[in-house]
Amino acid sequence: MSTPLYKARPDPELVAMCLTGDATAWETLVRRYRRFIYSIPVKFGLQPQDAADIFQTVCVKWIEHLHELRDERKLKPWLFTTTTRQCLTLGLAKQREVGATDEQFEELFGPANDLDEMKISVERQQAIRDSVERLPARCRSLIEMLYLDGSFRTYQEISQIVGMPAASVGPNRARCLEKLKKILQKRGLE
Repeated sequence: MSTPLYKARPDPELVAMCLTGDATAWETLVRRYRRFIYSIPVKFGLQPQDAADIFQTVCVKWIEHLHELRDERKLKPWLFTTTTRQCLTLGLAKQREVGATDEQFEELFGPANDLDEMKISVERQQAIRDSVERLPARCRSLIEMLYLDGSFRTYQEISQIVGMPAASVGPNRARCLEKLKKILQKRGLE
């Protein structure tokens, strides 16, 4: 399991540790980028099983090319490109399988210029998630429960989970969002 000590390490350091066989470093990298990778097949409209297959394929390719990805600036673009290619490959295979026309394929997967928009959207979402990771633990868990984990909990449910009065959830949420806003501004995002 990934530890806070590993979570704080930058990607190049984790990659170097992975290359020496450090399994915890690999797990930390995969956890850091799994939502980013999964979000791409989801944006393509693929089924959850297809997204899981693509995730596995991308991780295998990632391991194979890990030695080339020590530069932090190369990792995310490489993951985006590799995942997008896997989505398109799967889409073409499905097109052949069902005998879909090029127009139907285009309708399903969109024109190429949509890929640029999707890349920006995926990168922005990942930057927000990365910024949430920089929040103090209590704020991080609160923001994740309210906005990121996909479950729709009431303030009462959240108060029981985090151990604060239900009336404090809203004000704490506001303070945590303010902290997140400052982190995003420092990173040039708003």
